[in-house]
Amino acid sequence: MIPGMARSTWNVSGDTVTLEEGAKRSPSRWLRQNSLKLALLLGIAEAIFALVTGHRLLIMLIGIVSAIVYFNVRSSIPARIKRPIWIVVAAQIVAGLVVPAIYAGILIFSVVAALLLIVLLLVMLGDLRR
Repeated sequence: MIPGMARSTWNVSGDTVTLEEGAKRSPSRWLRQNSLKLALLLGIAEAIFALVTGHRLLIMLIGIVSAIVYFNVRSSIPARIKRPIWIVVAAQIVAGLVVPAIYAGILIFSVVAALLLIVLLLVMLGDLRR
């Protein structure tokens, strides 16, 4: 490698030769690539914390308010902090969605389990006639 030159790789395909820039590592690039994962992890952690501490309705209210505020001020947010703020707001929305999703899942499971128990009871009642 020649000192002073950018770290690059040669890409030779067919008759065309191109010089491509090497991958640069920066915190903003990492944040851009992993923002959805971070928002999901933070949201799930917040939802678990809200369930444990009993703040189920509060976490949903915080998610709604933070989304409304973000949508109203997103055009005036500086570009440098827009991605971190997006991650925080998305985490609040995820946390607000996970809590009712857990209760909906429990409700659906309960209905399916009750229907299964009814079917099993009917089958067992049919065994009494034999």
